[in-house]
Amino acid sequence: MKIPYLLCCCLVILSARAYSQNIDILRKSDTFERKGKHRDFVYWNNPSDTAGLEYVATLSSKGSAMGGSSLWEIWSHAGNRSTRLGSNVFIFRSFTDSDSTKPELIVDLYLANEEALQRNADREEKNVVYLFGNKGKEMSVKVNAEQKDIPANGVLRYEIPAGTELHLSKGGATGAWRHIKGEEGKAALFFSVSGPGLGGAVPPAGSMGISFNSGRITDMNPHFARMMMAVQQQAVK
Repeated sequence: MKIPYLLCCCLVILSARAYSQNIDILRKSDTFERKGKHRDFVYWNNPSDTAGLEYVATLSSKGSAMGGSSLWEIWSHAGNRSTRLGSNVFIFRSFTDSDSTKPELIVDLYLANEEALQRNADREEKNVVYLFGNKGKEMSVKVNAEQKDIPANGVLRYEIPAGTELHLSKGGATGAWRHIKGEEGKAALFFSVSGPGLGGAVPPAGSMGISFNSGRITDMNPHFARMMMAVQQQAVK
């Protein structure tokens, strides 16, 4: 039993090193005192409004072969460090992704008080649905039985006023469906639409448990999704 235990310890150490190498603190407050850990990693939607925010640090999170290079993984690493530093909101600064450099996300971290968090939430859109497609590839989806194309690196936006419904489908019988009802003050919803792949569907009777799906519609973390839109806006400037 000693060998597996030592192997696990080595893997934990290697993972920790890979993680630490992906995060750099570019600047840090000299006066901030951590007031505990905060699991929230909230997208701050108005960088010019800093009332109720206490600056913590500016963070660079980079992709790597071991630590992951997708924007989601890079953002998750930044969120983990935010928790350790004692912040609970972030302001997006930039994202670079080229063939010659590692993908890099730069964010400012702050600790927001309850009043500021509520003000930030009150500014968020209500009764809307956003659909994200694949990076670099146009993706089709049916919206209210009508086929729509999500532009490469783009997003579709739909309003769902109270009393209306939005029906989403992708991939037919082995795909995915969503039926969304509009309600007064309903928080914005964000979905990632993807193409064919393994898993996600009920396997046929008598099969070995491996199934094929012809499309997925996956819930997205709203704070990550809002940052994704900021990244897209940065790319077209």
